[in-house]
Amino acid sequence: MKREIATAVLAFLALLLLLNISPQPPQNATPQSPALPVVKLSELERLSPTYLYAVPAVLATPTAAVPLSASADTARAAAVAANLQVAGVDEEDYVKFDGENLYVAAAGRVYVVGPDLAVKASGSCPAYDCVVFVWGGRLLTYGMAESGLVKAYLYRLPDMAKAAEFNFSGVPIAARVAGGYVYIVAAATPPDVVINGARVNEAPLLSFDSPPAVLVVAAVDMERGRLNASAFVSGHTFRIYMKDGRLYIAATQGTPQLLYKAAAKAWDRLPPDVKAKLNLTNPLTLYKSLQDLLRERGYADDIVEALNSANVTTATNIYIFDLDGLNIRLRAAAEVPGRLLDQFAIEELDGHLVVATTVAAVKFQTTRYIQPLPRGEAVVISQDGQPVTTIRPPPPPAPPPALYATEGEPSNSVYVLTPDGRIAGALEGLAPGERIYAARLIDKTLYLVTFRQVDPLFAIDLNNPAAPRILGLLKTPGFSEYLHPVDPDRLLGVGAYEKGLKIALFDISNPTQPREISNITATGLHSPAFYDHHAFAYSPKLRLAMVPAAGWYGAGYVLAVEVGDKLTLRAVINATADRAFFGQDAIYLVGRAGVLAGGAQIWKYTTDLRQAAAARLS
Repeated sequence: MKREIATAVLAFLALLLLLNISPQPPQNATPQSPALPVVKLSELERLSPTYLYAVPAVLATPTAAVPLSASADTARAAAVAANLQVAGVDEEDYVKFDGENLYVAAAGRVYVVGPDLAVKASGSCPAYDCVVFVWGGRLLTYGMAESGLVKAYLYRLPDMAKAAEFNFSGVPIAARVAGGYVYIVAAATPPDVVINGARVNEAPLLSFDSPPAVLVVAAVDMERGRLNASAFVSGHTFRIYMKDGRLYIAATQGTPQLLYKAAAKAWDRLPPDVKAKLNLTNPLTLYKSLQDLLRERGYADDIVEALNSANVTTATNIYIFDLDGLNIRLRAAAEVPGRLLDQFAIEELDGHLVVATTVAAVKFQTTRYIQPLPRGEAVVISQDGQPVTTIRPPPPPAPPPALYATEGEPSNSVYVLTPDGRIAGALEGLAPGERIYAARLIDKTLYLVTFRQVDPLFAIDLNNPAAPRILGLLKTPGFSEYLHPVDPDRLLGVGAYEKGLKIALFDISNPTQPREISNITATGLHSPAFYDHHAFAYSPKLRLAMVPAAGWYGAGYVLAVEVGDKLTLRAVINATADRAFFGQDAIYLVGRAGVLAGGAQIWKYTTDLRQAAAARLS
């Protein structure tokens, strides 16, 4: 059934190309770029096939700032975030560390802080909350400005002289850096989409959701101060992953796409009058024609029955982009059943893409949005002060039924995709009734945590991409939200149990029999590492994990845990910090929470966990 869905999507794309005029491709197009229909953003709400045509998906809006001269500074080491998923690929965060200096964005400013915690330089951020990237003697900081645009400032180091400025529409979702190029992913609301002041009037259609969104993928050359951005009409709920010059963007399918797949599969079971009115050209046209039909008919029970016979599931679109400096090219669009939990549920392995999802059956239902009754129950007409007649207004017309999607009991799956987005192997039906809470790929074994009542830790063998299989399973109380490999044979889990925080050490030397060998629990505490992996830090040299924690009343702590044959609590540091960095002979803690007037706090500790200094940035 899953492959039937994938086939239907490919058929849909082919149909689009047949129905629309294909002009000559632009000179910068490549033969490998898939052709996509282009949507006029001003017409999204009343889209019809008239507003579609096909071009290769290499839409880019290049803009340039004043070029920066190359210098010896470009040889400087990059500063990176705490705890990266992929070695050599930096991720968005508000603080970075290059082994010597900290670069901290807080309360509308960005600071360069030396080893003695003295501020060496500072500059303005384009928003109150910003992220920062450092590479080759350049610093890029960006955030969502009051104008509603993503604004970015590029500075030269060490004097923090502003070198360039960029802006584009959208809410920033995530970003990655490799080789001095920053790739920023944002979600904008049509039709008012701009890139560096230039209005975007149309964009290729990747997918459609209600309300529609525009995916903006921007590339910034930190050395030369140039921007190149592409815009695509897409869905919502993005997760991104980048490795070896490929950017993967995952978007959960919304109701319009699910309706389209259900209608295509159940077409022969729909009533004739319904088929006569529905437009199956693409999810947009189907969604609009279905809404018009529901307003006209006033009932939808037979439509719902037919749609539900299609047995569709939740699904995620994965867009694969090839990256070459400022050039961003769509290589392929893939689809997998289910939803992704987080970025660790998507990993690349030997050229294949491994995706872990929670899958649920989708059932369509109808509801009616009840309109309020008109003011006044009756109109009384009088003559010479005497009532002559009373007019009672008719009740308002019944609103048309509205379709919405519900989800059934979940199960979990692992899919292995080829470089062009085809499903090469699948392992489905894991832990029925449970959801994925954590995932981590170590070598060629994928570790998954699902949860409902106990914490099952699955070890899944991926040596054969065409046939992933379960190696072992461990059930233990509580559940892990984040998994971190501390060495080839042991895995650290940070999560919750019924009374608070749990840190667990697992022996995975034999993946067929994973076992928990030690744990630390703390009642009444939770950790930002549950939802933000940058909050966790581990030093293999010191064998020390730093786990931030907070009580229900805002008190902040950092648990310093030594990882040996068992877990040993070395210290509980009273600090509202959510980042930790290991220097040559010091440990730095950084936090923004708890600073009443904004700004940030930094604590410096020796490697034996004695406080050496503290500073406040504001």
